[in-house]
Amino acid sequence: MGKYKKVYKCTEGKNPHFAFKPHYKKYKVIETVGALKKLARKMEHLEEFAFDTETNTLRVFGENSKFRCVCITISWGEYDNYYIPMGHRRYEDYGRNLSVKVVRKYLGPIFSRPDVRLVGQNIKFDLHVLARLGIHTTTTDIWDTMILSWLCDENTPNGLKENSAMKLGLDQSHFADTVATVPNEVKKEFGLKASNKATYDLVLIDDGAPYALDDSYLTWELYLGYINLVDDEKMTKIYTRNYQPFLQCLFKMEERGVVVDTRRLDEMQEEIAEDMEDLEYKMFELAGVEFNPNSSQHLAELFFGYEKPAPRDKQGNLKRDKNGKVQEAKINWNLIEASFRFRVTSTTDAGAPSTSADTFWNLSHMTFKNKHKQSGVEVAKLLVEYKKLSKLRSAFIDGLKAQIYDDGKAHPSFNIIGTDSGRISCSEPNLQQLPKADEEDKYQIRSLFIGSVDPVTKKRKKIIACDFSNLEMRVLAHFSEDKNLLEMFATGADTHGSTAVNMFNLDCDASEVKKQYPHLRQAAKVINFLLMYGGGAPTLYDNLRSDHYSPIDLGAPEYLKLYKCKNGVEVAQVYIDKYFDTYSGVAKFIRDQKKFAKRNGYVQTLLRRKRRLPDINSSNFGMKSYAERLAINSTIQGSAADITSSAQNRVDADPWFLEHRCLMIIQVHDELVFECPEEYVEEAIPRIQALMAHPFGDNVELNLALKADADQGDSYQEAK
Repeated sequence: MGKYKKVYKCTEGKNPHFAFKPHYKKYKVIETVGALKKLARKMEHLEEFAFDTETNTLRVFGENSKFRCVCITISWGEYDNYYIPMGHRRYEDYGRNLSVKVVRKYLGPIFSRPDVRLVGQNIKFDLHVLARLGIHTTTTDIWDTMILSWLCDENTPNGLKENSAMKLGLDQSHFADTVATVPNEVKKEFGLKASNKATYDLVLIDDGAPYALDDSYLTWELYLGYINLVDDEKMTKIYTRNYQPFLQCLFKMEERGVVVDTRRLDEMQEEIAEDMEDLEYKMFELAGVEFNPNSSQHLAELFFGYEKPAPRDKQGNLKRDKNGKVQEAKINWNLIEASFRFRVTSTTDAGAPSTSADTFWNLSHMTFKNKHKQSGVEVAKLLVEYKKLSKLRSAFIDGLKAQIYDDGKAHPSFNIIGTDSGRISCSEPNLQQLPKADEEDKYQIRSLFIGSVDPVTKKRKKIIACDFSNLEMRVLAHFSEDKNLLEMFATGADTHGSTAVNMFNLDCDASEVKKQYPHLRQAAKVINFLLMYGGGAPTLYDNLRSDHYSPIDLGAPEYLKLYKCKNGVEVAQVYIDKYFDTYSGVAKFIRDQKKFAKRNGYVQTLLRRKRRLPDINSSNFGMKSYAERLAINSTIQGSAADITSSAQNRVDADPWFLEHRCLMIIQVHDELVFECPEEYVEEAIPRIQALMAHPFGDNVELNLALKADADQGDSYQEAK
């Protein structure tokens, strides 16, 4: 195997394993117990350090035997960079790996110190890896350079590579270059094809160490810069009071996961396949020809008689084969012959008829005297249902099944900086996009998520869902101080119903609108949210026409006659004027926000988190208009995100929930979801509601009360 130097001086060209100029001066591979003991003694009183982990998979939960922590890297300066190998699998590295048991024994106490500051890039993942190794952190002083980057400038990329280049002027080493050092014969030896990317555990220690240490060292250097910048920007309190505890709250939620009813999931998978097959049979029978419901070209041919033109090259010339013959487009003439020949109302960028979901939804609501075209309408109705089921199957049934761990749970990943506004995003699976379903709906995806078995009572826990009521509208009322909005919330009136009464001159109370005029209430909801975020007349006109639940055409003769307008856009402007006459405080708030943004270049949320708007004074009208809309949107949505995250922090800090095994498992936009032993549900619900109603404690005072609606059941569906 040869001799290995314990300490590497990182001068370019001196070490053959470096394919790039190193950014640190020295590093050491810790490959003996003695060296690990020495490192632990050196770190006993260390106040702060950066660390990173490399694994062979991102699936870190459950008892998945494939998971392997390959290394831990630690950095706190140019001369202090340490690589602890644990899971390298190549023969050449035999004997250089340290066991998990040994690493846990000596580094566990270091990471578990309550007084140490831990620094990382996307540190939540690395904390999960440590937990999987049996190393559990107790400190609350955790700093994530990815979050710090976002707080300092949410408009720039927050990846380590991008920030190293922008902030430090340093090029990060590439993971792809590192795994590319694995020869094809090695990949074959470990069951991979030559075309497959190698996993990090197949990289040699001396090839991997420079890359991995680059990550932790650059993270350290970025941290040193960000810590001063955050302080200068007066965001230290925002990070320590809100994002430090929020990061740990989400970490716990991910660790807990949510139980999936796999038996019902299997049943759904079979049922939906049968229903889709039945829909296909009915569509083929009505159309008189078979086609692929997932093929845009087939749909364009069948519904519109579209004959795809011959292919052309980038210069616009007809493509030819090797013999110089012009290539012909592949067209299914059986579909052309059977085509319903509907009028094309929308096209793609390539000029083909649009086959979007909206296209077929609109077709499905048309009527024709012509029997053939009416048959096409019936096919469109079936196709709408087919596409709905297809999406359910691919995204929420097949997709969910692939993301269940061997503990029977999904462990979704919550990304704090998933959006510029501050709302978190969710993936693997994306629980924030779960389709809503009524009781009569056959496929209730939310019913698949159930409580775990309580370790004390051995009974399955109940699910509690607590959802902020009209959160964004309440935030708008707070900032605008609009007397009509404030009165609405003070009296408990239906906000969308009230807007519908004012906009459409309805002869009923706001509470009756939902029952008597549901489509107009939906239209009012569209108006409320669109105008809240600075939408104009053309956008309002288009949104009201295209909304599936309130297909109101302001361009219809009765509207044009009523308001003496030439077209639907002019009618939409009438409604905008009526809206701001009714809610004059909102109109003033929007004007003031735009002025503030133009003067300062940013707007702020409730927690004083900034949203920077570099284009707010742009000479480009489109860019300027978009920035003006963001000035409104960012303050309202960002503040709603502040409220939700602060509420989660308050719940997580309340010891009652842990003591009574009532645990937060999901966050979906403005909703918090818990699993709770049945005997504590009645006590838990008002406790959660009280904390959500006062998310900031005494730190922020609002102009109105917040409210959270709650329900419980055996599944997430029942708790909705």
